[in-house]
Amino acid sequence: MASLGADACLRLNRAVIALEDRKMAARVVALCREIDTLETAASDTMRAAVTELFREEGDEAAAWHAMKMRRFYFTQVAVLDGCKRAASTIEEILIENA
Repeated sequence: MASLGADACLRLNRAVIALEDRKMAARVVALCREIDTLETAASDTMRAAVTELFREEGDEAAAWHAMKMRRFYFTQVAVLDGCKRAASTIEEILIENA
């Protein structure tokens, strides 16, 4: 999950830098689509991970661990959601300035 978030942030950074050159519009759009794909992958990964955490019945410590990890996963997805919203904004900027 953290790796997906880091990848999305790097792509977002590249997209913002590429906005400077109108000739790079296609590259910016491709980067924004990659961010969307990463966000989708992270959401799928998070759902599977949370399901796995709660599948195993255990003691109180296991339940506490599952709750902490669930919060961590949701925080990671929030990072990717932010990247996705930023990518959408970048695409809107491209459309307005086309």
